[in-house]
Amino acid sequence: MRKTLANNMLLKVVSVVVAFFVWLLVVNVDDPIITSQISGVIVQVQNEAYIESGGKMSMIEEGQNVVTVEVTGKRSIVDGLSAEDLVATADLKQIVNMNTDPIMVPIAVNCSKLKSADLVPNPRNLSVDIDEIMTQEYIVTVASGEGQPAKGYEIGALSASPDKIKITGPQSLVRKIDKVVATVDATNLQEDAVKQVGLKIIDRNQVEFSESEMNYLKYDTSVPEVNVSVDLWTVRNDIAIKGGYVGQVADGYKVDKITFTPGHISVAGKDEALEALAAAGNSIQVPDETIDVTGKSADFEVKVNIEQLLPEDMKLTKNTSDTVIAAVNILPQDSREYSIPTTSITGENVPGGLQLVYEIEKVQIRIRENGAELDQLKESDIKASVDLTGKTEGSYQVPVKIELPTGYALVEHPSTTVKLVEPVEGD
Repeated sequence: MRKTLANNMLLKVVSVVVAFFVWLLVVNVDDPIITSQISGVIVQVQNEAYIESGGKMSMIEEGQNVVTVEVTGKRSIVDGLSAEDLVATADLKQIVNMNTDPIMVPIAVNCSKLKSADLVPNPRNLSVDIDEIMTQEYIVTVASGEGQPAKGYEIGALSASPDKIKITGPQSLVRKIDKVVATVDATNLQEDAVKQVGLKIIDRNQVEFSESEMNYLKYDTSVPEVNVSVDLWTVRNDIAIKGGYVGQVADGYKVDKITFTPGHISVAGKDEALEALAAAGNSIQVPDETIDVTGKSADFEVKVNIEQLLPEDMKLTKNTSDTVIAAVNILPQDSREYSIPTTSITGENVPGGLQLVYEIEKVQIRIRENGAELDQLKESDIKASVDLTGKTEGSYQVPVKIELPTGYALVEHPSTTVKLVEPVEGD
């Protein structure tokens, strides 16, 4: 009886052991232990205040705070993990040696589903730069973006509040700052406005700070923003440019005319300034002393900075050049300049199959009295032609032949630019 009972007990123990190993075999076949790599795990830096308490700041080079973690565990667990399930930290209190460059901080990885020993980061240490803290004050430069106000308006003045800002950060970053810019969007504005605008930091190479660099900076405002006041001015078009001259030309010569190019400009200004401009005939007067003709016996030009002549609370509209060219025509006494439309110039010996095209609208002809009075000479009395003998398709600078009534003579022989082209079908 006892022998039978002992045999049964031994059989039961063997059965349990066999069953356990069978279970272990099944588990390892159906849910084996595997090792996998999970990339894109962001390392969170802890206890930065520990460094800052010593008057320094920690910095991590962009992209260096992302690691790959080797994960070991059951397939059922590992296959379901992503970077978001892992928490990687670098505790600045764990720095062993502050005298290395860069300083290395151990990286620890945790996961609620696995043991820390089963999580191995690569690299195992975070490279950290420690820099002195620096504070610098900067004027806020206000700029307008690409957007334009509503038709008939221009941005007259921009101002920021506060107009300067203190920035604190790692010395190496703060010293890179060239300017602090607030760019406001004025698209379709029809009245003055105040807008909250984020700040951009521009370095000495005129490159905007990256997001990671911005994160190391602190400001004496709660957020890196300012309020920008946008003052809109009204646009006034067709403002004439006028002006005279000083001095005396050479003997035997006279000032025929002064032509400004452009002859009209567009301005924007406050209502009071535009009212004063209207009272002046909607014109800008170039001071006479700007153009000195003393001793001149030939045409000449003077560049005028028109923006400097505008009154306060007025400016040129966007994309308007601040330079106006004053062309001064000097002619001999008893002479006059006539404008002959190129459409009235006869083309002689135009090659067959080609069409004559003039590239300018008028040709200036200078004529002097030679026994008859210029007051009696009409433009219709002047006959002009160009000879295109031997010319082929293309553009040419050619002399203009002038025939005048008796009693008149040319001051100089004119020329013009012409083009010979294939006729457009249907002409």
